[in-house]
Amino acid sequence: METVIRRWHELIGIKSVTGREVDAADYVAGVLESFGLEAHRSYFPEDTDKERPSVWCVLDSGRPGKTMMLIGHIDTVDVNPANWRTDPFKATEIDGLVYGRGSMDMKGGISCILSTLEYFAAHRDEFSGRILGCFVADEEGLSKGTYQLVDEGNIQADCAIMAECRYDNVAVGFRGRFSFEITVKGVAAHASRYPEVGENALISAGRLAAAIEALPTLTHPKLHHGTWCVRYIEGGHSGVLVVPDSCYMFVDRYVVPGETAETCIAQMQEAAEKLGLGDKCDIRLKPRKSPYMQSFAIPEDHPLVTTLRRNFAEVTGEELRIEYDPSVCDSNILAVSLGIPVVTFGPSGGNMHGDNEYGVPEQVLNCLEIYKKTVRDMLA
Repeated sequence: METVIRRWHELIGIKSVTGREVDAADYVAGVLESFGLEAHRSYFPEDTDKERPSVWCVLDSGRPGKTMMLIGHIDTVDVNPANWRTDPFKATEIDGLVYGRGSMDMKGGISCILSTLEYFAAHRDEFSGRILGCFVADEEGLSKGTYQLVDEGNIQADCAIMAECRYDNVAVGFRGRFSFEITVKGVAAHASRYPEVGENALISAGRLAAAIEALPTLTHPKLHHGTWCVRYIEGGHSGVLVVPDSCYMFVDRYVVPGETAETCIAQMQEAAEKLGLGDKCDIRLKPRKSPYMQSFAIPEDHPLVTTLRRNFAEVTGEELRIEYDPSVCDSNILAVSLGIPVVTFGPSGGNMHGDNEYGVPEQVLNCLEIYKKTVRDMLA
């Protein structure tokens, strides 16, 4: 069995559901140390039990040059074992596919990064500059692992490959995302006197919700447009005869370049004012410890893009198409927070986040060769 495949299987066998990534982190650190690399651990402040480390390392050629980052996440979503045909935490090959949690998302990519580092640790004469390897926790949560590496100031690079599971295309742009909270105020009264007396906050919120979802968004030639989605509304009194005087709304907003939290709030405030609700609404960005991810896109002719596509064609004999993703991932953080040109490409499979997730061994083997070629070319 090829080493990269063996490591993939071993990683699948390590339960690293978001919330306790330490065993996978220890595995990764041990592999890096076996190459003679120093494995650094990073903890976000609330991880007082030290169960959620991210791991990073630097492979220095000893010669001046650029820095290239290879990055992926070690956590997975959870499982319901009753719905699986196999043990979700044991790599099981059936008809040429490997089943197990993380087999697609994204322990194949992690194994490829490890084996790429192993190769260049033994062949430092084949590149100049540095290779930065990052293995982060909490990507399936709030991306606290990557944000912590950014806050610590330990990671910076001239370009990066995010080894996420997308094999038949390379993503060069992602939309961003914000979440907003709105409190709509009404006037309480006895329900028997309504509508002559009282003002129903639920009705006002419903009108505002419809107006928000009809708001325009900016457009982008490849990311298309943003979206509005009122995901949750709560208010009222089911047990007492009172006209609702308050209603809470949660609004999800995917954005394209040029749209910010401030422009979104301004749009919603204007919609409220047109409905006569301007002074009855509190519209705010939902607080969270991690920054929100903003949209980005790198040029399709960036050397990293053209080099990766050329090497994909050399290894597979096929063309790698360029894509723009409507969602968000840690690539947004690298591109926006650090200004690093990043592409997203790695071994894939099927049933991501679902029952009976599987990966494809051939893709893992091919990605390793593509990563090695691309690192060698970019750090020539």
